Amino acid sequence: MLTPEPVRRNEEGDWTHSALSELVGDREYIPSDEWKAWQAKHNIEAVILQMELELDEDHPAWIRHFDEGHPGSVGWNPEPPSEDWYMLSIHDTEDGPVVIWYREIPEQEGLRL
Repeated sequence: MLTPEPVRRNEEGDWTHSALSELVGDREYIPSDEWKAWQAKHNIEAVILQMELELDEDHPAWIRHFDEGHPGSVGWNPEPPSEDWYMLSIHDTEDGPVVIWYREIPEQEGLRL
């Protein structure tokens, strides 16, 4: 399991967990199989949400990013799906800002007959 880290967003509103930063390095894209293997290694599941789909077009963060052309996720303060989810990253992509939440995959109980 990844240990949650304090989220300290930069001037563009972005932040990434140190473990994910190590995986990404200088790359802009992580192949799907590598992403799945990394999640399995850390026993986590992840969900990715896009600002574009989460906010209304009149939200200040939407206007700042999409209408005014300022990069980053300043002003977007997404909430986790529930209390057992932690932020893995909030960052800009070529399709707009995204947030990645993660949580530990619970141990499966043995099969009961």
